[in-house]
Amino acid sequence: MLTHQVTQLLMQARHTDPPARRAAVTGLGTLAARPTLDPVQVEAIAEAVITAAHDTDPTVRTRAARGLGRLPAARGSEALAALVIDGDHATREAAVRALAQLDPVTAQSVLVSAARHQDAAVRVAALTGLRRLPASGRSVAVLVAALSDDHHGVQGTAMAGLLAFTARDPRLASTVTGMAREGLGSDRPPLREICLELLYRLGVPGHRDRCLAALTDPHPRVRWRAVRGLEYAHA
Repeated sequence: MLTHQVTQLLMQARHTDPPARRAAVTGLGTLAARPTLDPVQVEAIAEAVITAAHDTDPTVRTRAARGLGRLPAARGSEALAALVIDGDHATREAAVRALAQLDPVTAQSVLVSAARHQDAAVRVAALTGLRRLPASGRSVAVLVAALSDDHHGVQGTAMAGLLAFTARDPRLASTVTGMAREGLGSDRPPLREICLELLYRLGVPGHRDRCLAALTDPHPRVRWRAVRGLEYAHA
């Protein structure tokens, strides 16, 4: 049975005024977390919040993503998966966070796919989400592949993810270190560049010598990173 409060919020969620819809979706999302709701209420709230995930107003979609994270996984996961690649930054971030908390198994598959999206901002959001999940061979492989990305933000996010994984599970350090050493000899300049930084962040000895050697790299991006690395070494 729908209470008066739920009924009012459901009506307000269909309002023509975006601020009214935003307030309604926030309220419905808050109610979704209450354990005392009966199945009828849960279903009505779920339908309204899922509908709000397609709203033309990005703030409504962001608040819907947060609300979806409080619904049962079976109701919220599909809508959240669509919002992971939303055109709005705040909506993507909210969707990634909610999906990672709600359904980690589905989240990994969705984020692995989104990590290959044509939009660099989506790739960054996906890699950030993977970092929040438990480390797995699949996630590590995706982060390693993203180190070769031409976009600096994607590269940096991938490196941060690998560092987070090794901090939580030191057994991964040798694997990541070996990959980074190999990356120094890659034919991909972005990978050679970021591996200099990654090895430094991992605390692998020989940072100054690696940077000196990279000063003669044919690509200016790698040489720039080497100069920066030498500045670290002398700091």
